[in-house]
Amino acid sequence: MTDLRVSYETLEESSRHLKAIQRELDDTKHHQADIKDSLGSGDMAHAMHDFASNWDYHRHKLLDKIQAMGEMTEKTLEAFKDVDKKLKDGLDRPAKARHGE
Repeated sequence: MTDLRVSYETLEESSRHLKAIQRELDDTKHHQADIKDSLGSGDMAHAMHDFASNWDYHRHKLLDKIQAMGEMTEKTLEAFKDVDKKLKDGLDRPAKARHGE
């Protein structure tokens, strides 16, 4: 018989890490505004603007994927907890009730 083992701790930790990554990526948009005035050269400012625009586009794509992964992780955790509860409830019922007697 094959045992399926799921670590709730690992799933919860993964969910926390994904949320932290999401916060960090979301906060980077504020850093762009912080350095805008310190660039000096118009060419440098233009190059940084191009880079920042490209980064914004890809950052949003990453954020969408990280959010989706986080939701999948949380749903997986909920599903396994639900199955474990149903299995436990089934074992806790008296033998007669399980067999319809």
